[in-house]
Amino acid sequence: MNRNEQETTKKPKKRFNIFDWYYRNGKNNDKADINALKTPSVVNFFKLVWFKLNKLFTANIIFAIGNFPVVFLLIAISGMFDKYSYSPVSLSWGPFQAAIQNTENYASSALIGIHGLHNSTQVYSIATIIFFALSLLTIFTWGFTKVGTTYIYRNIMSGDPVFPLSDFFYIIKRNIKQSLIIGALDFIILGFLLYDIVFLFRNSENTFNLFMMFLTAAMLLFYFFIRPYIYIMIFTFDLSIGKIIKNACSFAILGIKRNLMALLGCGILLAFNIGLAFIFAPIGIVLPFIITIALFDFIGVYAAYPNIIKYMMNEEDARAIVERTPIKDDFEDEYDDAETDSLENGDISENDAIGEN
Repeated sequence: MNRNEQETTKKPKKRFNIFDWYYRNGKNNDKADINALKTPSVVNFFKLVWFKLNKLFTANIIFAIGNFPVVFLLIAISGMFDKYSYSPVSLSWGPFQAAIQNTENYASSALIGIHGLHNSTQVYSIATIIFFALSLLTIFTWGFTKVGTTYIYRNIMSGDPVFPLSDFFYIIKRNIKQSLIIGALDFIILGFLLYDIVFLFRNSENTFNLFMMFLTAAMLLFYFFIRPYIYIMIFTFDLSIGKIIKNACSFAILGIKRNLMALLGCGILLAFNIGLAFIFAPIGIVLPFIITIALFDFIGVYAAYPNIIKYMMNEEDARAIVERTPIKDDFEDEYDDAETDSLENGDISENDAIGEN
């Protein structure tokens, strides 16, 4: 074969296609097929995030749209429907203004600069109060979106085929009651802890308040450790809410090494997002609605799921999940034993047993 024939038969180089990259699947791409459960390392985490970035984008958008009442909260805190009143900061402004009336000199000008400062007071309108009330609907959507997206993140880590929308609604239908109750509790607990920290920080001149602020921050840290375990166990095991919370508290101690790594990763991610908000506000504000929340939750799942497999599953099932082999159900074992006994006793013919007519 001459050189010209070789050039004509050479396989053309495939061009980059954004749609091929977006819809690629780990099972059909050797590089994307990473067994993160077998080797849950930091390197595999970044590889998995890169090759499954499209799924994370989709899950983040689903979470943002699913919690649509947050939009009402943003409208309420924007203050577009509120009124503002202005009042002097100094209590001496009234008598001072009467004393210097029709007096213009350097001393009066300086005193006006000191006592003439005014502070604005925001007065909530009826529309703002209604928007605040509507934002509380997030209590009912929070649990559903958390369970649905956590199921997607767990499947990404397990190497299972991921279909975000169908997986999202599938797992919610199977866990409606627990998703609603645990999601409402989670939303309320997070709200109270964050509110208390902000309130105590603003009143930290008191030593007792400063101590309570650090104590509340420690409680928030502990709650950060147990949250991923709670949502994973909802759809992984058939447990009551009380047992789920109890096991999650135990995992906060048993999995302390991976929990601390997750805390470090989430801290870096949060600092990066806040830094972008200061450098270029539009990117920093929009990023949580696109990818930050998904990465934040995926870090928690990546840290928690190996601990659940290690401590809550028997050795055979754990090995099957890690090696990606089907888990044989106890019912199947009993059925196989009964079928074998029937063959030995002559109740079923051999042809019927193997599916022949």
